[in-house]
Amino acid sequence: MNYRTFGNTNLMVSEIGLGCSYLGGTLEQEYSMESIKILYYAYDQGINFFDTADIYSQGKSEEIIGKAFKNNRDKVIIATKVGYYLSTMGSIASRLKPIIRPFVRKFSGIRKSAQKIRSSQKQQNFSREYIMKAVENSLERLRTDYLDLLQLHNPPKELLERGDVFNTLDYLQKQGKIRYYGVSCRTVNDALNCLKYPNISSIQITVNLLEQEAIQCLLPHVRKQNIALIARQPLAGGILVGSHLTTKRLGYDEVSDDIQEKLKKAEKFQFLTKNGSKNMVQATFQFVLQLHGVSVAIVGTSKQQHLDEILNTLSVPELTYEELSKIYSIGTSANSDS
Repeated sequence: MNYRTFGNTNLMVSEIGLGCSYLGGTLEQEYSMESIKILYYAYDQGINFFDTADIYSQGKSEEIIGKAFKNNRDKVIIATKVGYYLSTMGSIASRLKPIIRPFVRKFSGIRKSAQKIRSSQKQQNFSREYIMKAVENSLERLRTDYLDLLQLHNPPKELLERGDVFNTLDYLQKQGKIRYYGVSCRTVNDALNCLKYPNISSIQITVNLLEQEAIQCLLPHVRKQNIALIARQPLAGGILVGSHLTTKRLGYDEVSDDIQEKLKKAEKFQFLTKNGSKNMVQATFQFVLQLHGVSVAIVGTSKQQHLDEILNTLSVPELTYEELSKIYSIGTSANSDS
């Protein structure tokens, strides 16, 4: 594993981090133990950066991380997020999710309805009172007295423009409850809006072969200001490896026109596997890791096999200048077509 300086902080993070949104998604104790096993395995492979959120499995993800690393707290870097919460109905539905999941998977109509209901019950709160309480709850679940990194979770544009939320984060930092703070952003424009606040240490944004906007518009600025960039969805939610995955495994029973278009664009990057030195998973990860300014690329998985395939990226050849040029040419063409 290679390690990189995390922006303007004194943290050294593994260049591959584990996204923990999949942890704690069922009621079975056995599954929780499997989640702890993948955390231990990632740690043994050199991963020290674990990205979670208080909304993931209604706090269960944080609980599992806290249980796994209670005796190695100073050896890991825990990044969590704040801002989302479920309504009462959404909270009840979330608890029932593990029970009804088998039925939802069988019927696409039911799944679409469930997704709409869940989305409608997901709300946001960035008030000072809410953030202060949410941080205390995260600390308790994580079995720690400090957070290495607290991130605002997809805050709206208006909040970022106003900026008063950062006073709360500054206060928490002075209290010692958080070491550093950043923002997990929906859009590149939101990320650019964050750069005017001097105490921000990190930006989390989607970066992959299909979504290259942050590379041109954001990376130069974060490099200049020495702000860490956390690259999420390097595999574009599985779309970039869709040529050898079924749409069912990708999670789409009925593939929308938008997904079809993305899958078609993803095919254009298959040239990266032609010489046989790497597969598509490794090529897509290598692309993100080679970007100057990326501090850590996070992968969301609960399977050791998937994690091993990604970790093998560290042993494959880097992308060549010619390959990178073609990648950017395809990205530019895709942007002009859209």
